[in-house]
Amino acid sequence: MDGVLDEPEWQSAQSYSNFVTTEPLTSEPAKYHTEALVYTNAEGIYVGFRNAQPAEAKRVQRRFARDAFILADRNIVGIDFDGSGLSGYDFTVGAANTRQDGIYNNEKNYSGDWDGNWTSQTSQDEEYWYVEMYIPWTVAPMTNPEGAQKQMKFYFGRYVFDESLRFAWPNASAARPTFLSDWAPVSVDHVATSTLDLFPYVSAEQDLEENDGEVRAGVDVVWRPNTATQFTGTINPDFGQVEADDLVLNFSALEVFFAERRPFFTENQALFRSEVPNGDRLVHTRRIGAASDAGDEPVTDIDLGAKLSHFGERLDLGFFAVTEDDTAASEGRDYLSTRIQARLGDAVVGHSLTYADRSTLSRKALVNSLDLDWQSAGEHRVRGQLFYSDVEQEANEVNENTAFNQSDGGGWGQWSYAPNDEWRSNLTGYYYGDEFEMNDLGFLTRNDWMRVAADVRHDVNSYAPSSNQLSGWYSAKLSYEENNAGDTLMQGLDLQRQWVLRSTREFSLQVHLETSAYDDLITRGNGLLKRDAQQSFSFSYLNPRGNDFTFQLQYVAETKGTDKFSHEFIISPQYYLADTVTVGGRVSYTWFEEWLLWDFDSEQLATYESEVLDIDLRLDWFPTSRQEVRVKLQWLGVESDALQGYGLDDNGRLDPSSRPVADFKLSDVALQVRYRYEIAPLSEVFLVYNRGGFWDENDAGVSPWGLAENAWNNVTQQTITAKIRYRF
Repeated sequence: MDGVLDEPEWQSAQSYSNFVTTEPLTSEPAKYHTEALVYTNAEGIYVGFRNAQPAEAKRVQRRFARDAFILADRNIVGIDFDGSGLSGYDFTVGAANTRQDGIYNNEKNYSGDWDGNWTSQTSQDEEYWYVEMYIPWTVAPMTNPEGAQKQMKFYFGRYVFDESLRFAWPNASAARPTFLSDWAPVSVDHVATSTLDLFPYVSAEQDLEENDGEVRAGVDVVWRPNTATQFTGTINPDFGQVEADDLVLNFSALEVFFAERRPFFTENQALFRSEVPNGDRLVHTRRIGAASDAGDEPVTDIDLGAKLSHFGERLDLGFFAVTEDDTAASEGRDYLSTRIQARLGDAVVGHSLTYADRSTLSRKALVNSLDLDWQSAGEHRVRGQLFYSDVEQEANEVNENTAFNQSDGGGWGQWSYAPNDEWRSNLTGYYYGDEFEMNDLGFLTRNDWMRVAADVRHDVNSYAPSSNQLSGWYSAKLSYEENNAGDTLMQGLDLQRQWVLRSTREFSLQVHLETSAYDDLITRGNGLLKRDAQQSFSFSYLNPRGNDFTFQLQYVAETKGTDKFSHEFIISPQYYLADTVTVGGRVSYTWFEEWLLWDFDSEQLATYESEVLDIDLRLDWFPTSRQEVRVKLQWLGVESDALQGYGLDDNGRLDPSSRPVADFKLSDVALQVRYRYEIAPLSEVFLVYNRGGFWDENDAGVSPWGLAENAWNNVTQQTITAKIRYRF
């Protein structure tokens, strides 16, 4: 694999060169000649690209971390190994040989959690740049065909970053609801394979604050007895922080979603993904290994985990189970999930089950789900899912002697209509019962909720050659929400407009309007707040993307529970010092004239005049193609001066209270310095330094930078971690 397509095998490879423009979605012949080559043998699939790009067309060849979004020229290969349209695997290579992979589900829902065992290399000359990729047959489970030939579906893409142009063969676009279905069928010789891969690891962590250390060892196992079946197991997995979550400021009553980063839970997980359009999930693996139910440990060790999946011609099956270790005061939890799905003509129907046994809380939770995905003639698509939860809990000291046995249901449905590339629309409805619950293993934003939304979007994909516009779109959305008592929670209108210029500058404008409605969560169960009408206005600008210095500017003005506007200013700069060195981040400043929050100390609503500063600074350096140094520093600072406490009158309106409300200040800081060395695909060495600090006091004399200093000095975590994971 040298990125030079001079091997004799490429002379007999299948060739595809009729690329068309899919961004903007004009379907016109590609501006620059692009050829994709496919060659298969007993080892796997080899894909080559020849990308014409003359000297006058700027090549953007920046290097990025593995699985980071590649803001550079790149080639994309999509493979639906079964040709079913259910899932497609994405293999993306940047011009500097940066690799990214992921999985498409339900036509165009993309997840970058998956990491596959494949490799690539790039090269270039004056007129072309080239990509050479090797994808083993064992990279993903797939069905066994009856004959010697296997029918797959392929998608080949190319992105010219400096001109914001995307080319593809066949004429498939993620902007269409038929993205996966539009991939082209390709027949290849079927190769029966079986593999056994072992991923042992050893990690050592030194806690610099407690002067304490820990050494851990374990192993992951991936066994494919045949191409259609895969078993993934783990013993004593290590989930140390080699990838830090972002700091998040959340004063709402809703949980924040964090993506999965741990290898065992991202490998071979596609069959168990069950996402609701609003972001809810039937299976949310971040629940596993989380803080113990007794609250004595921030994380819980995992003893064993296993996943089994089998893909048939018409029927797919999956099984997933994990058991946790006990802590000093808490018994480990047990989790189980199953999946079965069948292809029936133009429809896919499935059943999923999740089960959680939380012995410390004397709690058992079972959720069943039925789902449907039907598509006809490319224009109409109907999707939906029905849920039923059954949760039993016996009283004990840990759960505050709370016993219950509750069952309830919920579901969602969506009809999509896309008659052409310029118009698309959706009608979506949700209903969750009062006692519906799937947070023991899933992610549920809230229950006791109903929503109906209708949206329409018009894309303008072609402008006159004399126009400075490249593409753009308009959209409008109407939404209505209420709880099951019939209280209106939201009825609103969203309007959006985006312009993309030929210079690749981008502008966007968004307006959100809501009528007066109730908020049944902000008081934490202490009554319904009747809100005034709410508004939000936002504007953003992105400068030409191919420059060495790029930035995005955003301004957001919105009301936060009262009729007073908050003002947020955001700048996201990136400076490419070289193709291998990038510094940048995001700085956000928000001023609240009247921020309405729940004050837990005085048990009432309160308003604050507040300033919030969120700074996220990053440096990425790639000394070689196998080495990566990343520095990530984030600081959140909040300074709030109390204005007034409030109760609620008989109509749910704010009623000034005589109970005092205190000012508050908080500061949260996190630093991670990480070195990564890739020994081979999926074999890595990490050396990581983590430091975190938090400060929360009412000190009227502290300056904004004093807030940062106080958090930095009040260390809550400081560790050094070394880890090696190797694939045999």
